[in-house]
Amino acid sequence: MTTDRWHADVIRRIKALATSTSASAVVGQATGHDMWGLRCGSQDAARRVLITGGVHGDEPAGVEAVLQFLEHSVADYVRHFHFVVIPCVNPSGYEANTRENGSGQDINRSMSNNGVIESMSLRQVIADQPFDLFFDLHEDYEATGFYMYEAERERRLLGEQIVDAVRQIGSIDSDDNTDPGLDMPVSEGLFEINPAWRTSGWSVYAYFESATHGVLTETPSTAWPLQTRVDAHLLALRLVLDHYTGTRTVPLT
Repeated sequence: MTTDRWHADVIRRIKALATSTSASAVVGQATGHDMWGLRCGSQDAARRVLITGGVHGDEPAGVEAVLQFLEHSVADYVRHFHFVVIPCVNPSGYEANTRENGSGQDINRSMSNNGVIESMSLRQVIADQPFDLFFDLHEDYEATGFYMYEAERERRLLGEQIVDAVRQIGSIDSDDNTDPGLDMPVSEGLFEINPAWRTSGWSVYAYFESATHGVLTETPSTAWPLQTRVDAHLLALRLVLDHYTGTRTVPLT
């Protein structure tokens, strides 16, 4: 099913963010499209952060949340971090509203597949570039509420705090919805990134190959309206960044 979503609009918003301290550019190729990203923040920043959205084309809240973060919130953090941001990994799927890319390939199951152009582009982005934090935004059409995956080299997880904060926005997904074969939650709404997906899943691949701390957020794509899903992603992202800056830009009530 096609939608009125166009990758050209994503590119326009990315380009509008370019300043003397931030640069928009093609970071790789995707099926039938260029893959666009934005770099911002000081090159001398103590920590490097990679943020991606739209790995699955039928999960628009991730794309919108990344763009809104860049448009409204990133200025709070550019003194502390150097950001590499790819708002829409899967442009052809985004326009067609399909999980897969325009060639029918699930990028999030194909990270080691040289026949998937998006996977090759993502691998090139992280090649020889360590990141302190990797954040990937997703949605789940079967979920009834928010949940997330997380991994950190010394297992200093922030997920319980994030889940508690997101509870102010909407419900947390029931453990009853856990897919067969997955590990049980660490705590309500929190799973650890599973190394069994290391060669196929983007978040797992990026964490093990490049990052010290990995976070993947999932919002319910049918149970919540778009902006509520966006708000949940943004809250989680800012809470993690606040943790590393030692400040609190997001009030908790």
